Amino acid sequence: MMWDVDVWSEMDRLRKEMNNLFSDFGRSSGTRTYPLINVYDGKDAIIVTAELPGITKEKVHITYANGALTLAGRLEPQTSTKNLTMVRQERATGDFEKTVRIPTKIDQEKINASFSLGILTVTLPKSEEAKPKTISIEAK
Repeated sequence: MMWDVDVWSEMDRLRKEMNNLFSDFGRSSGTRTYPLINVYDGKDAIIVTAELPGITKEKVHITYANGALTLAGRLEPQTSTKNLTMVRQERATGDFEKTVRIPTKIDQEKINASFSLGILTVTLPKSEEAKPKTISIEAK
């Protein structure tokens, strides 16, 4: 006996089951590993860059408290795909939050952020007491 099976429907069902199975993959303590970040330690500042393609600066919230920088926001699904069926999805959507510990004292009043071409750059200037000091040697 031959079964009448819609292959695309079955593939879509399988994709949904796989998405459900791995929906928590890449999460740690309820947060996603998104966005991908780099942290740089310079003489005068800590620089954190984050990849945020397809998101506007209004959808990103940045906080710094108790030695931790937190990036949070929401990635909206694309709206131009109304009449299309998703066959594969790798780009995340939904809420995200990522916290990075900053082990250096920061001058909180001088923290600034910029956003260009999908890259968020947060500059955390080191406090004067955290900057390296040059110590001169006295001759006796």
